[in-house]
Amino acid sequence: MGETYPVRAMARSRDTPAYAPNWRQVIIADAAVGVVGVIAGLAVLFALNSVVIGAGLAALGAVYLVAVVRRALRWRRLRSDAGL
Repeated sequence: MGETYPVRAMARSRDTPAYAPNWRQVIIADAAVGVVGVIAGLAVLFALNSVVIGAGLAALGAVYLVAVVRRALRWRRLRSDAGL
C-alpha cells in the first residue's frame, strides 16, 4: 500500500492567497479588473457623452484599484511577518 501523509486543514480567510507562491499574479489580475473598469468608464464618458454612467464606472474602477493597492500592501506585510 502507498504511504499516506497527514493533511492538516488550513483555516481559510480573505488573506489566504497572500501566502500562495503566485500572490503577485493574483494582485496583477485583480488590478487589471480595476483598470478595465476605469478604461470602460472613460470610453463610455467620451463615446456616449454620458457623464453619469461614464464617470460613475470610472470612479468605481478607481476605487477598486485603491482597494487592490491596499490589499497588496497588506499581503506584503503578512508575507514579511511570516518570513516569506
